[in-house]
Amino acid sequence: MKKVILVLVLAMMAFTAKAQLYVGGGLSFIGTGAGAAFSIAPEVGYNINDNMAVGGSIGLGLESGETVLSVDPYFRFYFAEVGPVRFFGDAHFNLSNVWETGEPTVTTWGIGVRPGLAVNLTDNWSIVAHVASLGYYRGTFGFTLNTGSTLGVYYCF
Repeated sequence: MKKVILVLVLAMMAFTAKAQLYVGGGLSFIGTGAGAAFSIAPEVGYNINDNMAVGGSIGLGLESGETVLSVDPYFRFYFAEVGPVRFFGDAHFNLSNVWETGEPTVTTWGIGVRPGLAVNLTDNWSIVAHVASLGYYRGTFGFTLNTGSTLGVYYCF
């Protein structure tokens, strides 16, 4: 029993020695009135090294009478750092189910790149913002500045 506990303690020490696993999520709100859109997306990820990470989010969004449930895995590459601010790009694949009142469920997909930045508040806490998206979503290729914007908080273990 002592060996099992020792192995678990050593594993936890190695796991937390360098912040590799992070959890958090993002919020997005845009527009007013009938054209307003809101989404929440809890997220988990793993830092492969100082410049790369993989992760994914599960999102729930409400927009223009639609309810959207999405799964969004991504690969993140950090390409610049200025003090506590790190700039990155996410290459991601999005799979969504869209429900509209009185209409059948529609499954859509998208693939694209989302630039963003992370502000490290402490060794464990950071604020992350995605500022746009470029790619193919819901049958259309394009660049979106507003609907691709999210703000989130992450905790690194």
